[in-house]
Amino acid sequence: MTIRVLEDIRDKLRACNAIKNEREFCERWLGKSECYLRTLRLNDLHPSADALMTCASKLGWYADELQQSDQRHHRHWAGVFAGLRSDCVMTVERAAQAKWQGVAVTAEKPCCGV
Repeated sequence: MTIRVLEDIRDKLRACNAIKNEREFCERWLGKSECYLRTLRLNDLHPSADALMTCASKLGWYADELQQSDQRHHRHWAGVFAGLRSDCVMTVERAAQAKWQGVAVTAEKPCCGV
């Protein structure tokens, strides 16, 4: 999983004035400490599935709410939020798939004998 997904989301949320800064993004959209992204960058770590799915959930909720608006710019941002949610989910899915495929490749035989 890559931090770039979260940085892109942070930037788009800032562009639409949904957040003011990275601290707010980390705390309110990822459910993490204010220094979460900074810690990931400094230690060359990947974001957790928990952070990505928390963000995906919130993006999905706001996308649904904005889609119900009669204002055109709200519906535009609903589409943006839905796309960002999809990016989060796909990032987690790719990491999970890489994990089980890596395990399957290195395993001599499945545990259940199939």
